[in-house]
Amino acid sequence: MKNKIVYIVATQYDNVGDLLINKCLIDVLSKYGEVYLDTRNVPEQFKKELLKDTQNVKELKEITNKSFKGKEVTSLYFSNLGITHIFKSPGPFGSAGNKKVFLKNMLIGLIFKIFKSKGIKSYLVGNDVHYKNKMDKKVVEFFSRNTEKILCRSYTNVNALQNLGFKNIDYIPDMCFGYAPKNIVELRSNEIGVSFRRLDDENYHQKILEAIQNILDTTDKKITFFYQVNHDFEYNNELFTHFKDNKNVSFNEDCLQWDNLSFYNRFSFTLSNRLHVLLLGVVYNVIPIGLLNNDSKTQKIIDIFDGVDLNNFLVNMLTPKAVGELISREQEFKSIIKKVSLEQKKLIENRISELIER
Repeated sequence: MKNKIVYIVATQYDNVGDLLINKCLIDVLSKYGEVYLDTRNVPEQFKKELLKDTQNVKELKEITNKSFKGKEVTSLYFSNLGITHIFKSPGPFGSAGNKKVFLKNMLIGLIFKIFKSKGIKSYLVGNDVHYKNKMDKKVVEFFSRNTEKILCRSYTNVNALQNLGFKNIDYIPDMCFGYAPKNIVELRSNEIGVSFRRLDDENYHQKILEAIQNILDTTDKKITFFYQVNHDFEYNNELFTHFKDNKNVSFNEDCLQWDNLSFYNRFSFTLSNRLHVLLLGVVYNVIPIGLLNNDSKTQKIIDIFDGVDLNNFLVNMLTPKAVGELISREQEFKSIIKKVSLEQKKLIENRISELIER
């Protein structure tokens, strides 16, 4: 019997990184059956991009006018659509104490529980599963009982959940590693891409400025500020304005979109505190330099980079000496990240195959 996979699209819609990890998971799933996207309340442009250049992927509305996002799910239970598997969007999963988000997550868990009684297998794949808040722990307990498998995108998350007694937890790389650009340029680049989210830490802001200044003082490389989340425009423009008098500095004013991801071909390095800026750099064979502080919003970068042995590329400051070492070892570092990227892509494919074909 051919698999009929329902994919509940529930993510952030203003971030090309979230589009990327959804497309990557959908693409892998589509190798094992027909994938039906539940796109209720999904913005038109995001939906259009999800469906672009896919095979065996359709909207759920092509086989039913019902959605898994609400009370209609009851009638879907009694329908005869032949659904075999249910997945939802990857990424952070938890409420952080927000009751509304908690209830939404529990609703997804309830859907998994209900359809489990029909023999339909449900999964959480590629998530950071939050567990420290009491409400989130209840959610994990509920999902663990009613989900075939929970695959987290860091070993830190896997180990923490297993230590709490959850049994059906395992690792899968961030779905970004599943992306396979067709147009990677292997030529040596003289340009560094810089893209940051604003964090409320003035000392950290100063370290970002110092790092950029050290690059400009130590190398002849050009720096291009850019952003791929709309609300990062203001901060990256502020950084650019600080350095705009330097002839080697420019600003890409348009938010990076799906069709323009080959923009990464321009760079030899990326400097950022955004996870998918750094990981997109990796899959384009661009060396990722994560300049981080101790903010909880960037902890996932540390966890994910630890899991793929790239934690040496994470720093809390970038001195002139460190810049010099990066430049002198550029080709060596490119070989390292290329190997990691290929290994993680293969692991994603193996893990999804294990889920669907067992």
